Amino acid sequence: MFREKISFKLTASFVIIMLISMLAIGLLFIQMFRQYAFDSREETMLVRARSIAEVMAENSENFGQIRGLAGTMRFLDTMAEANVWITDSKGNPSTKSEMGMGMGKGSGNGQKSGFGKGMGQGQMYNSEPLPLEAEAVIQEVLKGKESVSESFSSVYNEATLTVGVPIVDSDHRVIGSVLLHTPVTGVTATLNKAVRILAISLFVALLLAIGLGIFYSLLFTRPLKAMNSTALEITRGNYSARTGINRKDELGQLGNSLDHLALKLGHTINQLFQEKGKLDDIISSISEGIVAFDTTLKPISVNTALAEIMNRPQPYLIEAVEEDLNSLEIEAQLTRVMEDKKPAQVFKDWLGKKLKLTLSPIIDNHGMVTGSVALVQDISQSERLEQLRRDFVANVSHEFRTPLTVIRGSVEGLVDGMVENSEDIKRYHQRILSETRGLERLVGDLMELSRLQSGKIMIHKNRVHISSLLADLVKSLQTIADQKEIKILYQPESDLPPFLGDYDRLRQLFVIFLDNAIKYSPANTLVWVESRIIENNTLSIIIRDQGYGIANDELPYIWDRFYKVDSSRKGLGTGLGLAIAKHLLELHDGKVSVQSELGKGTEIEIKLPM
Repeated sequence: MFREKISFKLTASFVIIMLISMLAIGLLFIQMFRQYAFDSREETMLVRARSIAEVMAENSENFGQIRGLAGTMRFLDTMAEANVWITDSKGNPSTKSEMGMGMGKGSGNGQKSGFGKGMGQGQMYNSEPLPLEAEAVIQEVLKGKESVSESFSSVYNEATLTVGVPIVDSDHRVIGSVLLHTPVTGVTATLNKAVRILAISLFVALLLAIGLGIFYSLLFTRPLKAMNSTALEITRGNYSARTGINRKDELGQLGNSLDHLALKLGHTINQLFQEKGKLDDIISSISEGIVAFDTTLKPISVNTALAEIMNRPQPYLIEAVEEDLNSLEIEAQLTRVMEDKKPAQVFKDWLGKKLKLTLSPIIDNHGMVTGSVALVQDISQSERLEQLRRDFVANVSHEFRTPLTVIRGSVEGLVDGMVENSEDIKRYHQRILSETRGLERLVGDLMELSRLQSGKIMIHKNRVHISSLLADLVKSLQTIADQKEIKILYQPESDLPPFLGDYDRLRQLFVIFLDNAIKYSPANTLVWVESRIIENNTLSIIIRDQGYGIANDELPYIWDRFYKVDSSRKGLGTGLGLAIAKHLLELHDGKVSVQSELGKGTEIEIKLPM
C-alpha cells in the first residue's frame, strides 16, 4: 500500500536519481584521476628513461660496450624511482638495478656484459628474466620506438607501468634498450581512498536525498491530498468544500480549477434541483397519470394523479402499480413501442372507467431506448360528455321535431281546408300558438345559457329583500302547483337583512328550482321553502320536495346541459334549467348543494354570501 503512494514514488525516484548521478560523477572523476596519475607517471618515466638511454649511449661510445655500470645503475635506480633493466640489441638483459651481487672470476674478453669472464675480478648483478609484461615492450623498443605498457604485474602484484626507450649510438643504430618497470605506487592506494570517500559520500547523500525527498514529496503531495479530500466531499454532495491551496504554480492552478469546478458544479446542481422540483411540481399537477418504466417493463416512477385515476389510496406503492398494470395487460404494447421507437395508444376498461394509455419510448441522445412512459387518462368524463352531446342532439331534435310536426300538421290541415268548423280552427290555432311558445322557450333558454357561458351578461346589484322576493314568487307559482294539488310552504326567518344582488337574476334562479320541484313531484305533495342566516354571515335558502328523487351516481351530472334523469324524461323540460341556474349562482358568488333519495324527494340548499 505504501509503495503505491506518490510520496514514496517521488522519494524513491529522487534517491535513485541522486545515487545514479553521484555514482556517475564519482566514477568519472576517479577514472579521470587514475588516467591523469598514470599519464603523469608515464611522462616522468619516459623522460627519465630517455636520460638513461642517452647516458648508456655515451658510455657505449666511451668504452665500446655496455659494461661496468653496477654503481651507476644503483644510482639510476634511485633517481628513476623504478626498476631499471638494460638490454642489449637482442633483448637480453645486460643488467638490472637492485639485483644481488655475485662473486666470481671471468675469463672472457668482456664482450658479454655480466656473462662469462669480465675484466678481471669484480661485482656483477644476477641476470634474472624480464617480467612477462615487459617482453612486448622490449620487442617494440628494439624496433627503434618508445613503448609504454600498463598492466597488472605478477611480480609486484599490483598495477604497473613499463616504459621502454631504445639506446641509439651515434650511427643511429639500436644497440640496446632501457626498460623502467615500476608499480604505480600510491595511485592504487589513492584510488582506493577515493572509492571509500565516494562510498561515504554516497551514504551521506543517500540520507540527505531520502530526507529531502520525503520533505519535497510531502510538500508536493499535501495539496494533492487536499484536492483529493475536496473531490471526495464534492462526491458526497458538499459543493461548498474548497481546497484552500494558495500557490502560483501548476498545483495551485489545479487547486483553483477544482475550487472553480466545485463552485460551478454546486450552482449547476442547484439549478438542476430547481428544475427537477419544477418538473416534479408540473408532473404532480398534471391531472393525467404518468408511469415511467425501465427496459424490463418494471415501473420506476409514478405521479400522484395516477392513484386517483386507478381508484387507489395514497401512497400508491410501486408494487401495487405493477400489479394493477399487469392486470391491464399492456406488456406487449410496451415492448412493441420500445422496439419500434414510436408512440402508441391503448384503451382499457378499469373499475367502471374508460382509460386511455398513451405509450411512448424514452430515447437518449445516442438513439438508445432507455425505457418507456405511459400517460394514463380517464376518458370516462369525455366519453360521458360525448354521450351527452349525442343525447343533446337527439333531445334537441326531439324537442324541435315534435312541436314542428304538430305545427306543420295543423297548418297543412288549415291550408288544405280540412278544418272548416270555427271551433276546430280556433283549437288548431291555439295548438300552433302553444307549440310556438314552447319553441320560443327552448330557443330562449339556449340563448340565455350561451350568454351566461360567454360572460357577456352584466348583473346590476341592488338591495334585495329575499323574504319578499321568495314570498312573491311562492304566490306566483302556487297557481301552477294547484294544477297538481301541490302545496308550497314558505317559512322565512324573521328580520332577514337585505341582500346585495340582481333582483331579476335571483328571481330567475329561484323560479328554476321551484319549478323543477313542482314539475318533478307527484300530485298531492308538499314543497318547503326556508330562508335563514347561518354561520359566516351567509344567507341559506332551502327548497325541499317530495318528488321522485335523483340517484347518487347521477347527482354530479345534473348541472350539465340537456341532462335528464330517467324519471324526469316524461317532463316538459329541456334540460337547460339547472345549467342556467348554476351560472346565475356563480354570478352572485354563491354555492349550491343537493341531497336526494330515490322515491323520497330532493333537498337543494343555496348559499349566498351577505
